Amino acid sequence: MVRYRIITPEQVSFHYEVAGLATRGMANILDQIFLVLFVILLAMPAESLKPILGSNLVDALMILSVFIVQFGYFAYFEISRQGQSPGKRIFGLRVISATGGRLTLADVLMRNILRTIDFLPLVYGVGMIVAFFDPYRRRLGDIAADTIVVRDARATLPSFEGSVRARANTFQSDPVIRQRILARINRDERDLVWDLMLRRDELEPNVRDELFARAAEHFRARYALREDLDYLSDEQTVLNIALVLQNANFGR
Repeated sequence: MVRYRIITPEQVSFHYEVAGLATRGMANILDQIFLVLFVILLAMPAESLKPILGSNLVDALMILSVFIVQFGYFAYFEISRQGQSPGKRIFGLRVISATGGRLTLADVLMRNILRTIDFLPLVYGVGMIVAFFDPYRRRLGDIAADTIVVRDARATLPSFEGSVRARANTFQSDPVIRQRILARINRDERDLVWDLMLRRDELEPNVRDELFARAAEHFRARYALREDLDYLSDEQTVLNIALVLQNANFGR
């Protein structure tokens, strides 16, 4: 197992398990199956257009469409689904920025533009060779975009549920607070909750206390949490929000 370490500007350290080549290969095969099915759907009406537009023009349009679908499929899902194509999602993988920041449109475009080179000479030959020798299993597109494919830590969410349920689960049992959280939470806040929840045991105690205190202060003001909930610690406050999101299957 290869692990990748990210140190944030706040000197907080996170560790990720780098995805293996076999798992990445299976996820990619599944994505390619989805792509082939989509191309077949495009080809079906294309045949009926040949008598009207001519075979050469229709064939040229189909080649262009296949390129757009191949490129757009990965780019769309990786930017809109936080680094997860359908194949990666099923196999529990995710593309992340090697710097620890949010995956940007430029990152996604760069890694997918070079996918064509990685695909050569036959079925990701170049990509597999480069990834085999790279310590973090990166293909050319990942190296150029400074991205890494890792195992999605969020797939392990159920492991924290027991410890949280042992505490006062105030937010989940209060329909008003629960709906307020689900209605107001945005993508950045949701990611913060997941990261704090999943990485809390990796943090130094003083850093852990500070991060949860800052997050809890923000969420108490953001969601107008009642003053009579002061008995909840900062960490309990964040973990209760996490359980609300998990039970609603929110953003997963």
